[in-house]
Amino acid sequence: MNSGGDATPEPGGGSGSKRGMKPLLVMLAIFAAPLVGAWFLYLNPEYLPSGRSNLGELISPVVPIPANLDLITPEGAPLDRDALAGKWTLVFLTGRDCSDPCQSRVRDLRQIRLALGEGSLSTERLLIMVDPDGQAKGAELAREFGGMHVAWTDAAGGEGLLDLLGQGDAALGRIYILDPMGNLMMRYAPDAPAKDALKDMGRLIKASRNWIKGAGYGHK
Repeated sequence: MNSGGDATPEPGGGSGSKRGMKPLLVMLAIFAAPLVGAWFLYLNPEYLPSGRSNLGELISPVVPIPANLDLITPEGAPLDRDALAGKWTLVFLTGRDCSDPCQSRVRDLRQIRLALGEGSLSTERLLIMVDPDGQAKGAELAREFGGMHVAWTDAAGGEGLLDLLGQGDAALGRIYILDPMGNLMMRYAPDAPAKDALKDMGRLIKASRNWIKGAGYGHK
């Protein structure tokens, strides 16, 4: 018979274990919210703020940048893809020659990011050059456009990416939006004004924030 009213704890401490797991589950839900939101938005673009008013062309189905695609930085190292994870990324895809028109679009990426204000904190820039000899040119562009990720790939890797985009060489010379999960989900015509990408990025970032807030409110 038990004296003093002390209860013998059940093996495994079930209730305490469950309580201990709750904060971890809440944190996981909050951190996953922008990724879930991105997935939801490109599967259901009609739920973007202001309705389906995107100015760019939605890529359907989305195109993930292949994990086996060799993207080499000007330093000769593989591109650190983890630096883009969880971020919205403005991507410019160019061929061997990045002359004045190409560099003008790369400047647009910088201006779009700056114009996003606070949203710039969740935005990266990436220049991909389909050029087996792109290391020297990539280094030059990386110096000129500080803070931008620059990488080049060889002809075979570039051809595989262009095939996935389904446009061949017409996929070059365009601005793309890469979602936080590493999928190319929107693209713009070569002559599209930069403000189109700016408006779409603003909507996507705003929608992502709403998802994060929703996740937070749901666990209070």
